[in-house]
Amino acid sequence: MKKLGKKFRVALILSLCLVLSFAGSGYAGEEQVLRVPLDAEPDSLNLARVSDFYSALVASQIIEGLTCVALRDGKPVAEPASAESWEVSDDQLTWTFHLRDMTWADGEPLKAEDFVYGIGRVLDPETASPISGKIRFILNAGAVLNGEKPLSELGVKALDDRTLEIRLEHPVPYLLESAAGTAMFPVRRDLVEKYGDAYGTDPDKIVGCGPFILKEWVHNSSLTFVRNPSYWDAENVRLDRLEMRIIAEETAKVGEFENGGLDIVYVYSIEWVKQLNAQSDEGGKYVRSVLQLPETRYVFFNQQVPPFSNKKVRLAFSLALDREEIHRDVSQGMEKAAYGWLPPSMNLDGANFRELAGDPLKELAEAHPDPKALLIEGLEELGIQGGPEALKIQLMCYNAQRDFAEYLQQSYKASLGVELEIDPVEWPVLQERNRNLDYEMSYKSYCADFNDPSSMMDLWITGTRTIPTGWSNERYDALLREAGSSGDRELRAKNYVEAERLLLSEGTIAPYAYSAEFDYLYSHVDGFNTPLFTPTLYKYAGIRK
Repeated sequence: MKKLGKKFRVALILSLCLVLSFAGSGYAGEEQVLRVPLDAEPDSLNLARVSDFYSALVASQIIEGLTCVALRDGKPVAEPASAESWEVSDDQLTWTFHLRDMTWADGEPLKAEDFVYGIGRVLDPETASPISGKIRFILNAGAVLNGEKPLSELGVKALDDRTLEIRLEHPVPYLLESAAGTAMFPVRRDLVEKYGDAYGTDPDKIVGCGPFILKEWVHNSSLTFVRNPSYWDAENVRLDRLEMRIIAEETAKVGEFENGGLDIVYVYSIEWVKQLNAQSDEGGKYVRSVLQLPETRYVFFNQQVPPFSNKKVRLAFSLALDREEIHRDVSQGMEKAAYGWLPPSMNLDGANFRELAGDPLKELAEAHPDPKALLIEGLEELGIQGGPEALKIQLMCYNAQRDFAEYLQQSYKASLGVELEIDPVEWPVLQERNRNLDYEMSYKSYCADFNDPSSMMDLWITGTRTIPTGWSNERYDALLREAGSSGDRELRAKNYVEAERLLLSEGTIAPYAYSAEFDYLYSHVDGFNTPLFTPTLYKYAGIRK
């Protein structure tokens, strides 16, 4: 799932001397209220059409999938959610889920057909869903997406109102984790047909079946949730109200936290880490958690337009990035330099992928020690006159994270002689322009949805629209198809290693850092459950009395 700046995480809670510090908290009365920040406005809750982290986080509070992922003894575990039980065939190709006797928040019964419809919308080629690649493992999903087979032949079927059958193309060891994701959420057909394109854009245009109800959405300001009394596990949901406050600027976010307006804050800048660490260590005011996210920050290019239609140009832009300088000066040592696409926290069948794959970008840098010369070659192949100094490239960026755009502007001017023009936009606008290939270059981060290379490698299969760049490669597609359908660990490792090298040698993307995050929460916050690969579920949280 895509996001810019932060994503899904396992919290390593450090042992601290805790002092109850209510600091204007929302629990002064009997009502349990938790206030948390959100870095940007959610794109939409019409989840088949969006791929951003913020939308997924919000939706995961009001809609529940077949399973959910929770931390148990520090480890992520897929647990029953809308499905109370399931069984799988001996060949691991047919999964049968048995739904709870539960309802949507408006009292309508939750039915297996709601899952059939929701999954079908994601895989319907008319939807052009950016998250369709997350569930291509479903039988006939690829053929349906390519228009080769009708939606009726998709391997998802309601056997009765409370029994859902899902058939797979090949065994999927992470199926239960995927079943917790937005691509497999249930959706009400009647509401989609009633509201059309407006579905999911406001609280009165969506109904959930999860632990909370979205009561109010003040766009670009806040979202307010209340406990869903009809939720199947409502008696164990401790919060009466959850408030998400949209605060893009880190300084404003930390200020709100220190003034008691937020109960939790996430920070990425070393100056705030030092300040909040001091308050944690000296007075035990906050609980601190350090998160090494399964997330990679990267620059990407629109390859349908020159100069990025040329492989040498893209590779030059990738190799010109001084990743150690970014590590040292931009993140000030907080985030590791990235020399591969998959992050260090990613495993392949129990083995660390980075240890298997090495650092392909370092090898590419050794093979091409002069990025500017490579850029000049690419421009000559395109017939572009005047050299790098004649280029004017538009750099689209999220307006709340313009600082890195300014760094790139200075860096590329110094290393390649190229002029970048910064184009700052709101987050939903950036997402829409990315989907429509209405940009030249930009940057984001992407966090894996489950602990398998396919979670991040499948993004670049031809036809996947999560992060459109216009890139397509038959060899890459073949490697991913074979790896995805095989249970042979050695073959999977070989294919994923080769595919990552191909992806980077083509200059498809330019990874530059592996994300880290520091979380701070007041000691009255309890049950802050943050799995690494899925959104935080606030149904587990509460206020310690």
